[in-house]
Amino acid sequence: MLVVDGIEKELGGRRVLGGVSFTVSPGAPLGVVGPNGSGKSTLLRILQGELGPDAGRVSMLDSARVGYLSQGYAGHEAEPVSAAFPRAFAADLAADRLSALAAAITAAEAWEVHALAREYDDLLLRISTGSAVLALEEARNALGLRDLTPETPVGRLSGGELTKLGLLDLVASEPDVLLLDEPTNHLDLAGLDWVESAIHRFPGVVVVVSHDRVFLDRCAGQVLELDTTGKWELFSGNYGALLAEKQRREEDQLDRYERQQREQAQLKQAIHKIETRARGIENRTIDFAKRKKALKIARRATTLKARINRQMESSEHVDRPAKRMHGFYGEFAAAEGGASRLLTAEDVALEFAGRRLFEGLTFQLQRGQCVVITGPNGCGKTTLLRAILGQHPVATGTLAVSGSANIGYLAQHDDPADSAGATTTPVEMLRRATPMTEAAANNYLHQFFLGREQLSTPVSQLSYGERRRLALALLVRGGANLLLLDEPTNHLDLPSREAFETAFEGYEGASVVVTHDRRFIERFGHLVIEL
Repeated sequence: MLVVDGIEKELGGRRVLGGVSFTVSPGAPLGVVGPNGSGKSTLLRILQGELGPDAGRVSMLDSARVGYLSQGYAGHEAEPVSAAFPRAFAADLAADRLSALAAAITAAEAWEVHALAREYDDLLLRISTGSAVLALEEARNALGLRDLTPETPVGRLSGGELTKLGLLDLVASEPDVLLLDEPTNHLDLAGLDWVESAIHRFPGVVVVVSHDRVFLDRCAGQVLELDTTGKWELFSGNYGALLAEKQRREEDQLDRYERQQREQAQLKQAIHKIETRARGIENRTIDFAKRKKALKIARRATTLKARINRQMESSEHVDRPAKRMHGFYGEFAAAEGGASRLLTAEDVALEFAGRRLFEGLTFQLQRGQCVVITGPNGCGKTTLLRAILGQHPVATGTLAVSGSANIGYLAQHDDPADSAGATTTPVEMLRRATPMTEAAANNYLHQFFLGREQLSTPVSQLSYGERRRLALALLVRGGANLLLLDEPTNHLDLPSREAFETAFEGYEGASVVVTHDRRFIERFGHLVIEL
């Protein structure tokens, strides 16, 4: 069991975690959600022991082994994968050692053979009876890492391959507590299924930071929601239960607020009638007795006003429900006119570096449709988008884009900082792309969850998530009638993902979207192509 009691933390003078408390038991994984900058990764670093809290405590058994999966492997690019993930390659390393022992036995002196043969037999027995080692090898093959050699440099692997190896290596260490920071990032559908199965089988404590809504619905037994002011709340159940509870609260608050407003309106109407009557008496007569009666009537209005003021200051006063931003500003405006069929693929095959990626791909894309492309890492999803753009040749078949197509492309690693100057701000970058006033640009970008501080910060200094939202803002403003989106929701937090989807729902053009976001696929995929 993991017990967290009143954890507080400040970073850079800003309160990140404010008295966070929760308990996690085996079999009930804790999902941690919240916008970028809300302290999710900071919390995991405190649980791991890498960072100390300013107040509060973390309690677990002294003998508990903690396994931590971070978001990146910076600084390890030159290492071979067997050094960075030794447990994931246990079978390969054992096989290499067997080969080395066999060669050594052949060349050894007589007095050395007995010891070498004994090590050889022991190692062979461990491999043949080592179910954990064999299971890891099977998992590696199932995750599409069959052809990966132990000598491959870390820097040559994709983000998905690194995540898979990190998870395999972590599970093989047999920890008691699993701390996972965005374990589903960059994973294909097979990888997502494997992670979910591994968590369901894991006998210990699991704390996982994730923006994957389907993953949280399937795996989380409780959800901790953080915000950027240090506030937090713990919800029982999965992410769907969190959304249902928040919607129930919003509806209840709105109902109580409207009832309060009706009551106050009735009181104000009564006050107006009383004051009107009192003024009428005063204006019609100078009779002291009658004017005294009017004053008495007016006091009743004063009493009712005091009643309203008491309600406003009372702890039972209901504020107007905050208006939540449900979508990015505006719409993905499709260009006017053009053909109804914007893309046709007939028996298409693509190759890369002499290797056939896929063949026989046939589909048509009409205005208003969304084609989703899925498949394992390295199967050619991004290459297909580049072929549609005309940046990669078609090996066989035909890939025809309508002459009236106005293409908007969002690359998987599209980074506005690459085309911005060292001091260029998001507002300046938007105004270069689209003529608009500075005030309009500020208002527009604010709807993409870029605050005042981010709008005046050079693009190169923004976080990756903030730069991703800027890239989407530029894309939305472009008015394309054919969108090519490569993992558009990667690096977006949950509020940003849901806002993007709300905006995308109003898009009238055609789109080809590479994604493993299962909620997005369920909601928008008219046709799903698995490569």
